[in-house]
Amino acid sequence: MIVYRIPARVRAVLFDIDGTLYSNDEYARFQTQVLIDEFARVRGLAVNEAALLVERSRAELAAAHGTGTTSLGNAMGALGIDTPTSVAWRSRLIDPSRFLAYDASLSAALAAIMDQGQGTPPRLVAVTNNPRSVGEATLEALGVARLFQRVVGLDDTMKSKPAAEPYLLAAQLAEAPVEECLSVGDRYDVDLSVPLSLGMGAILVSGVEDVYELPGVLRHWRSDSAM
Repeated sequence: MIVYRIPARVRAVLFDIDGTLYSNDEYARFQTQVLIDEFARVRGLAVNEAALLVERSRAELAAAHGTGTTSLGNAMGALGIDTPTSVAWRSRLIDPSRFLAYDASLSAALAAIMDQGQGTPPRLVAVTNNPRSVGEATLEALGVARLFQRVVGLDDTMKSKPAAEPYLLAAQLAEAPVEECLSVGDRYDVDLSVPLSLGMGAILVSGVEDVYELPGVLRHWRSDSAM
């Protein structure tokens, strides 16, 4: 875990979902592969040829923007798969309940974060590059949907992270100024660099195990800042 910045007051915590609120390599591979398979089918390509095109697109976009990585959605967008098509594919092909189950430790950690509000509990908003329906289904499978005010999905702004629009919408829905929002995610270039540029806080996690530790991190930060 790397803490880049924590706001003096945290009114909203914006969580990435995939690779952040769960750690499941099989599901992560499936999400990528099923979209590459569909891309290959639509374009009449061999799957390995389609995979190479996607990886080349990701590398070119990352180099052009000076980042370490880029999202799969943006890579496919550069190959002519527009956002409405990406939303339709993901909505049809991705079913989180096949891979994920209730996580009591995650539920407890998120509830503990909300209990640390300074007067008003911080609102939790999930921000995902999947359609909102897939994000909501993921939170349901993990048993934490009730704790989140809203999921901001790809179809809400038609912009894929690291665009600013999903984060600005999340802050608006949480009724929180950007400087009082904290973004949590597993990829710096995709989940944190833009929130930091907007004035938000940011914490890099390596998976859900780090999220379990967040309540303690925030308690320690609050104790230090009170001294």
